[in-house]
Amino acid sequence: MGFFDWPAPAFDALDGLMRHAIGPFGRVLVWALLCAVISMLLYRLLSPQTRIKQIKAEVKTAQKAMADDDGEDFGQGIRLARAQLGKSFKLVGFVIGPAVAASLPALAMIVWLDGHYGYRCPGPDHNVAITVDPEGTLIEQVGINPDAHDGSCPTVQIPGNVEGQSHIVAPAAAIPVMHHKVWWNHLIGNPAGYLPDDTPITQLRFDLPAQEIIAFGPDWARGWELTFFVALLLGSLAIKKGLRIE
Repeated sequence: MGFFDWPAPAFDALDGLMRHAIGPFGRVLVWALLCAVISMLLYRLLSPQTRIKQIKAEVKTAQKAMADDDGEDFGQGIRLARAQLGKSFKLVGFVIGPAVAASLPALAMIVWLDGHYGYRCPGPDHNVAITVDPEGTLIEQVGINPDAHDGSCPTVQIPGNVEGQSHIVAPAAAIPVMHHKVWWNHLIGNPAGYLPDDTPITQLRFDLPAQEIIAFGPDWARGWELTFFVALLLGSLAIKKGLRIE
């Protein structure tokens, strides 16, 4: 489990509570609005709102001075431009830290959503197309993993580094890629698990079907991503305006 995966058990529990009353589309909307509320309130708490409002007013004053300049004095124009840039960079300096900190819960939620609503394993009677790296390495699908989240993820036999040795790889979740554990998995883990270190295979890619939370529109709009990010944007703008967050 990576750093951004630590809230996953809480997300699983809340999603499970909603599952009996709300369909996937409604649950994604709830997650988007919850993400907007947490992120915007955290940003408001961490950012110096009074100071930001003051600097925004100074930026507007500097912009007006630039607009009112007749351009006859080149040196004056340079000074006005420097003043405007200085105020703008100062504003960025006050905003960027709280904005990054407020985005961390959203990042953790997006990582969880992608693993939970991104793909699904087909039924137990279906083989899954598997791409292997390096190409040409012999592998074999030998069944399904009964311990996976949906009970139907493919189980694969792959070779080991020693001649005649083999490993059984059983993805624990519907994630389309398995690989060796690398440094960034300490930040974002792979719910499917990892390939054994003593295998020449560096990656398995499963051709899993994408989950659809709506049944109409183009394929790229049926997954969780469009619904979530549109609702997140609209919710964030509404909270920002309603609470007058700078």
